[in-house]
Amino acid sequence: MLKFFILLISSLLFFNACSIKNPLSKKSKITYIDCPKTLILAPGSKISNDQITMTLNKNYSMNCYLPEPESSKVVFEYNYTIETTLNNPSSEIEKVEFIVFVTNKTEDLKVHEETFNKDIQLDISKDEMPESYNQITNFSDKIILDQKLYENGVKTFLAIN
Repeated sequence: MLKFFILLISSLLFFNACSIKNPLSKKSKITYIDCPKTLILAPGSKISNDQITMTLNKNYSMNCYLPEPESSKVVFEYNYTIETTLNNPSSEIEKVEFIVFVTNKTEDLKVHEETFNKDIQLDISKDEMPESYNQITNFSDKIILDQKLYENGVKTFLAIN
C-alpha cells in the first residue's frame, strides 16, 4: 500500500513537471514592457494656500504594457496618492488636476500632455468640520501613446495643479 502511494505521488509530480497544456488556461493578451524614467516635477508636487495643502505622494506606481501583442499603442497606467491637509475646511469636495507630460529622451520636446480632473471627496460632514483635517486619496489613470514614439525613447513627468 505504501509503494502504491509513493508511486502515485511520484507520477503526479512527474506529470505536473512536464509541459502539458492546460485546456482551461487563458493566454494573457497584455504584454508588459519597460516603463520610461518618470519624475514628479518639484513645483507641481504640492498645492498650498491658507486653507488647503495637497501633495502628490512620491510613492506612486506605473505599469506599461501593450494591450494586444501586435498593438501599435502603448499604455502607461499610473497609480498615485494625493495627501490632503485642510485648515478650517469650508467644503466637502476639493478639485485637483493630475498632469502627465511626456517628452523625448533629451527632454527638449514635449510630445504628449494629458490632464485628469479629480474631485477629492472629503470624508467629513458639514456638522463636524474640525480645525484641521488630513486625508489620503488613491487614484488610477492611463495614457496611451504611439508605440513608435515609445520606441524612440520618452520620459514622463507628473504634477498636480
